[in-house]
Amino acid sequence: MKMQNDAMYMAPGLIDDSFIEKWSRRFDSGARDETKYLQLVSKVNDEIRSKGYLTKPTFISIINWKSPRVRPIFEKHDYRIYKKGIIRCLSVPDDEKLPVLMELDGIGAPIGSTILHFIYPEKFPIMDVRTCEALFDLGYIKSKSRDEKRYPMFQKAILDIQKQCNKYSLRQIDKALFAYNKLSKT
Repeated sequence: MKMQNDAMYMAPGLIDDSFIEKWSRRFDSGARDETKYLQLVSKVNDEIRSKGYLTKPTFISIINWKSPRVRPIFEKHDYRIYKKGIIRCLSVPDDEKLPVLMELDGIGAPIGSTILHFIYPEKFPIMDVRTCEALFDLGYIKSKSRDEKRYPMFQKAILDIQKQCNKYSLRQIDKALFAYNKLSKT
């Protein structure tokens, strides 16, 4: 419990190489999840490069990876709507990509940032309740809210951490923040 209280008053700069190394090792998703993640990144890259969009099975795989409970929302809609949105998203500047995706039914900042992360794994971190809480508790962002308005601040915080800790990917930083939040509050 002491760690939780201490974390709430720490200044930015606490997240360094040793923080990421320590906490990313404690992230417990299993080798299967990491393999699935890497396969999905590769599949998305191949489809975007060869087709210019995501196929429905790949899109559903991203949704299922992020939040299996919301998959039925996306399966009930005509996928062509999402395909058009993704194609449009690919053609706009980076700061307009998330808003374009969020125009689509069922896509908020967490799902939209996940889709963007799989398309651009080095530019778009995944906005998640645990990563937001960790960044908030450590003083890197001013709100735990996970919405479109706060995504740029969240993204900047993660990218700034990556600049300082440049040997780590956004995925490794995400895993460290997730584990820190989960395990320091128990």
